[in-house]
Amino acid sequence: MAPPTRLRPFRTPSPTPLEGKEAKTPGRTQFFNALAREGNSKAVRTIAKECCIAESTARKWRQQYLDMGEEAKRHTRLRSKVLGRNSRVTKSTCKMLVSPSKNPVRKQPLEAQIKYHKIPVQKRQLQRKLKEHTKKGGRYLCTFIKKVISPKNHEDRTVYGNEHLYDEVFGFWDHIVFTDEAHIDPTSQTQGRVLREQGTRDRPENIEERLPLKGVRFHIAAWVSWWGKAEKLRFYNDEEDKVEQPPMPPKPRRRPTTETEEEYRRRLAKWEASKPHPRDIKVQGNSMTQKYYVENLLPVKDKRNR
Repeated sequence: MAPPTRLRPFRTPSPTPLEGKEAKTPGRTQFFNALAREGNSKAVRTIAKECCIAESTARKWRQQYLDMGEEAKRHTRLRSKVLGRNSRVTKSTCKMLVSPSKNPVRKQPLEAQIKYHKIPVQKRQLQRKLKEHTKKGGRYLCTFIKKVISPKNHEDRTVYGNEHLYDEVFGFWDHIVFTDEAHIDPTSQTQGRVLREQGTRDRPENIEERLPLKGVRFHIAAWVSWWGKAEKLRFYNDEEDKVEQPPMPPKPRRRPTTETEEEYRRRLAKWEASKPHPRDIKVQGNSMTQKYYVENLLPVKDKRNR
């Protein structure tokens, strides 16, 4: 105990009854000792009066001693499970972060959101509080809008299926080779994340449109028929993917001894005007050339095996 000072002098506690406060360990021990010593000769009401406690408190302590034993002599109130000071992330802050209307940067990383909203905590503490104050809130993957087959494509497939529905396998289908191609743009495959609660994946505010293709980087193709299938996938680059830019004319050099500054600028302007325009060819992302299809993809029997 700290030594007494003028501002905090030592005072002996007065032996007054407890006013709604829990007794300290010495007070509990005194009651239990008196109960063990005089419990058979005196009533609980008398012992409680001598120990300056209420009769109801004495009966409650007596029952706790019968149930808990020596542990009843100590404090029985619940202790906090969270050590340290209170967190700076409140429940209202967590609700605001997962709200689409109140948080315009939900798709940004947590570090950016902490900086934007000026929350004085680190990323780990914010993740823990989001799980605690919301329905397992966190950064989950966005939902992409599903692609729908075009009406013309759907009509062509339906007509083809109805026309050859009853054709026989041997004589028609065994001569058909089915091929399929996949045209991949790695920049459009990345799936973003959004800060939301668990179970809200299919809500409109959590659905993201897939980015348009910026240019196919590689293609994948394979074939299958009644008699066999491709041994492995074929990765290729179509000839239309390679765009060769026209050569640039050499830049004119300055001749300080034979021409003036104005003459050099005129020659430089003519060079700028003679530069060819860059070729901007949009790559077809959903098809390949017929020439490449026939020469490289379709299975062709060797003439020697005929």
